[in-house]
Amino acid sequence: MNKKKLVTGLLSAAFLGGVLVTTALPADAATYGKQSTGSVTFKKGQLVTPPITPPITPPVTPPPGTDFGLLYVPKEFNFAETTVPTTVVTSTTVVPIGTNWEGSPATETGSPVGSNPTTKHFGVGDVRGKRASGWKLEAKLTDDLAVSPTKKLDGATITMKQGINELTPTTAPAPWISTATTPGATANTPDVVTGFAAGTQVSLSTTSTLIMSADEESGPGNADGRGEGYWEGEFTNIELNIPAAAMNKVLDGEQYSGTIDWTLTDSI
Repeated sequence: MNKKKLVTGLLSAAFLGGVLVTTALPADAATYGKQSTGSVTFKKGQLVTPPITPPITPPVTPPPGTDFGLLYVPKEFNFAETTVPTTVVTSTTVVPIGTNWEGSPATETGSPVGSNPTTKHFGVGDVRGKRASGWKLEAKLTDDLAVSPTKKLDGATITMKQGINELTPTTAPAPWISTATTPGATANTPDVVTGFAAGTQVSLSTTSTLIMSADEESGPGNADGRGEGYWEGEFTNIELNIPAAAMNKVLDGEQYSGTIDWTLTDSI
């Protein structure tokens, strides 16, 4: 019996179970190559001004392109009018905020009631996109509260508790959303808030005091650089503490005054 083999460049044939199966054999295909490009660019943000109402120092209007800064600070720390002692003072005199005392020099306005609220705020914005920088805010009395260059409330301090709020910008004129939080609550929340923990307080004197700080990124790519976004410190339980020696020198009609310096640094 003669055996024949069918050979073709287009078809191959085989018998499977008595069934003829054919398979197409592709001709050589042409291959073409080319490349497309792709990219993505990231940029820093730009600070926006919060629609805040008094009593704070008017919000800073950042210059175009500003990406980091102190947005506002308390307008004033005016304490209640206090009677001159009739006996020798031997301990610290504690004076609360005078809720109706406003202005510089401070006066008893009487109206509107509560023009000098007992809760004060400051705001910090960080949209640099640097992640690794961190920041810190410090404050101090420029000098002791004074009635004259030679007569001061030597050693007097301002003490207070501090909370922290996360601020979410909204479209003006709507107020920003303020949400109470805790130090280090998220990867980006500032992690040091002086006076937040129970039994602690902020104490402002003529020596610089740390108010709040945000640590730098823990490592490249961790995206946990703290303090990014908008943050607000909230001061409560604000009191002026006057040492006995200074209190024994005060006289009727004297008004001691001074200033507080706030310093925001873009690294810690």
